[in-house]
Amino acid sequence: MARTGAGLLCAIFAAGLASAQARTYTKLSPVTRDASGHSVVTATVTDDTGQPVAGAISLLDQVSADQGSGGQGSSATRWLSGMALNAQGEATFPVDALGNGNHSLQAEYAGTAQDAASSSQPLALHNQTAAAVPDFTITLSPTTFTVKAGGTAATTITITPINGFTGFISLSCSGLPIDYVTCNNSPANLEINSAAAQTAVMNIQTTATNPKTAWLHRSPMPGRNAASGNGAFLAVLPGIFGLVWVSRKRRHMMRSMLLVLLATGLMMGTTGCSARYWYLHLGPIFGGTPTGTYTITVTAQTSNGVTAAQHSASVALTVQ
Repeated sequence: MARTGAGLLCAIFAAGLASAQARTYTKLSPVTRDASGHSVVTATVTDDTGQPVAGAISLLDQVSADQGSGGQGSSATRWLSGMALNAQGEATFPVDALGNGNHSLQAEYAGTAQDAASSSQPLALHNQTAAAVPDFTITLSPTTFTVKAGGTAATTITITPINGFTGFISLSCSGLPIDYVTCNNSPANLEINSAAAQTAVMNIQTTATNPKTAWLHRSPMPGRNAASGNGAFLAVLPGIFGLVWVSRKRRHMMRSMLLVLLATGLMMGTTGCSARYWYLHLGPIFGGTPTGTYTITVTAQTSNGVTAAQHSASVALTVQ
């Protein structure tokens, strides 16, 4: 009976946490052109008060009819990209390389501990290029994931040729927080020699926080006295106060005070008050991947010496 009661309390507590999440509203704009002339859609997420929220959002596509991947009129749902919402609660997705056919785009907000998940209304789009130009599309799955600092994540990259495209495609990733997240694509190059889609895997590695190096002011190097860096400053401290006292007795108070400030600055530059001192004497300081949501972009590009094509997709990585 006691165990049953405890389980009931846990269920009530979990339900209370779920109900504590704020309701959100996700909207997807019509297709527009950005400053570079690319076709884009913008997703916006707000709460009940109309304020923007944070977190990760994904764009999915329900494609049908004459999509053009192999010339078959198929229908399927595919995840296109994931992004971190900016300070305005927005994320802009490129939709240049959707392929011919009827598309139904939808934005899905993943939600956070404070804000509930939500989805936009579908946006119908018919894409028809003037000529059947060989090209390819890129999609990722999954497009959002959450890890703890030090954890790993992986997403599958799918390259689908359209209109008879063949050739080599190289994959790269960008948008990584320097020194905190690394990624590699396996394989880094794909050969498209048929109408079949090719896949690769992007592996993402975050950095764990090391408690021994996470402090801004670490302990000095072995054999070094922590107070030795401040010795010079302490030695001239009586002189600094003496200058202040003398300045009261003379007319040129301002000049004396400037000398005091100059002497103080010189002493701080050679002691532990200087960030440069800490770097040179104690070495660089590294912590783990900071919490937050990051947008990591995968770019697929090809060139056969005559024509070149490049398309990108992205994932939203949330670090807890």
